[in-house]
Parts: sequence; structure tokens; C-alpha cells
Amino acid sequence: MRSLRASEHVRALIAAYFVMRRRGAGFTLIELLAVIAIIGLLVALLLPAIQSSREAARRAQCSNNLHQIGVALLAYHNGHSSFPRGGWPATSANLSWSASILPHLADQSLYERLNRDAPYTDASNAATGQVQLAVFLCPTAPNDPPLKKSADLPASSTQTYARTNYAGVEGERGLRAPGATNEPERGVMIFEKNISIPQITDGTSQTILVAEAPEGIQSLWISVRNIFDQSAPINTPAAFAKQYVFWDYGQEINSYHPGGATVLMADGSVHFLRETLDNLTLSALCSRAGGETIQGF
Repeated sequence: MRSLRASEHVRALIAAYFVMRRRGAGFTLIELLAVIAIIGLLVALLLPAIQSSREAARRAQCSNNLHQIGVALLAYHNGHSSFPRGGWPATSANLSWSASILPHLADQSLYERLNRDAPYTDASNAATGQVQLAVFLCPTAPNDPPLKKSADLPASSTQTYARTNYAGVEGERGLRAPGATNEPERGVMIFEKNISIPQITDGTSQTILVAEAPEGIQSLWISVRNIFDQSAPINTPAAFAKQYVFWDYGQEINSYHPGGATVLMADGSVHFLRETLDNLTLSALCSRAGGETIQGF
């Protein structure tokens, strides 16, 4: 807002200058350079406001993506009395949570194309797994390249799959206390079993279901291992292997939004969590039945 007021002031000065120049015959070189400098200042003032506006629109689209995913997950719950299981062994003939909700995302035809009797890494699922779905992509994330390899295939494999920027949250480890583990899994989207709403005793409005994780090694919508447990603050950069951009092979709550990341709660609501959120609150939001008291987030 401040930059917009400043730009309006500069435009007023330019207008006043041209009114005064009507009495003269033309511009001197110094006057022309002064006008160019003022225009440059105006552009410099406007650019941050434009960039901020664009990011606000991208963040709104990201929130809308998670809202749609939340509607689909709740529709799945209504039909199966539980949320889809978060993960499966990579060699199993089971669907990822994101593939399971395709019919509820109005993509029944893509769902039917999946070979549900074979692992997702099977050659019969290769072409289907390369279909890019806008609802799984945050517009702020670079997503470059749009297709990436699976960590479940040999390094020699050239097979690639379409990305997702959203992953299931299976709990947390090391945030509530040094050495804390996620065994048994404390979240909702877990390997162990399907979780239903009555099992989320912390409250669906205070339990994260899905969160942004655009650079995870399992960030593929067809992958049956696209889940993670939180072990660091939001947007913590990778310390040991910079190619992963974010902490723990990118499998944490993180995003390319300045200041935080967007999450989907088990009640379908969407929130933007700040990087400054304290560890105990973040830990409590990642568990379904920890009995913690959350004052606000």
C-alpha cells in the first residue's frame, strides 16, 4: 500500500511538471534525463507491489488446490468410512492416496486407466503416471522438470512420473522432544492402517492431513510413498544435500511461498502456516491423538 501511495505521488509530480512545461518550447537534455529518472523510480516502486499481487494470486490458487483435495478426501471418507491409507510398500498392487481420490476430483477416466492390479512402478502404469494434474501443482513451485524419476526404481531406470506438490502427513518425529520417534505412526495418512475421523481425537480442525512438499523424493501423485513425518521447522533448507532444496530429502512441510507453507486439515479447512510456528504447536498439528492443547496457529 505504501509503494502504491508513493507511485501516485510520483505520477502527480510528473503531471505537474508537464503542465508547467506547456509554457516552454521543448525539453532540454537535463530535463529529459530527469523525466527518465522519475519514470525509472516509478517502475522500481511498482514492481514489488506487482510481484506481491502475483504471489498472493498464486497462493490463493494453491489454497484452492488443497481445498479441492480436501473435498475429495472427505468424499472418499463418506464412501469408505475412513480416509485412504497414506502409504503402501512400493512393490504392492495398491493405489496411492492421491490416485484413490481421482474419481472425487472428477477424473474417473484417469482412474480407470490405472492398472490397479500392479504396482505403480509397473510398465502398465508408466503412461498414466506421466499425466500432469493441475490440482496437484502449486503455481509458485517451479516444477522443473515437470516429470521426475521415482526413488522406487533403480538409478539406471529412465522412467519418469508427473509431480505432485502435496504429500500426506504421517506424524512427526523429534519436534516434541529430542529423540522422539513416530513409532507407532501418530498422523492420519499412515502406512499402518486406514484412519477414520472418530480416531482423530485431537480434533479434525487441529490435525494436518496433507501439506505442501514440492521437492520430496516421493513427490509423485502416483507414488504409494508420498507421505512424510515432520522432523524440522517449516521450510528448513537442506543441509546435507543441496539438490533436495528442503530438509530430509524434501519430505517435510515446505514450499516456495515466502514465509511459510499451506496445509489441509482433516476437517477440510486450509491454513497457511508460518515458518516461525513453534515446534510444539507444529508437532501437535501433525498428530491425530496426542492430547496436546493448541492455543492458536
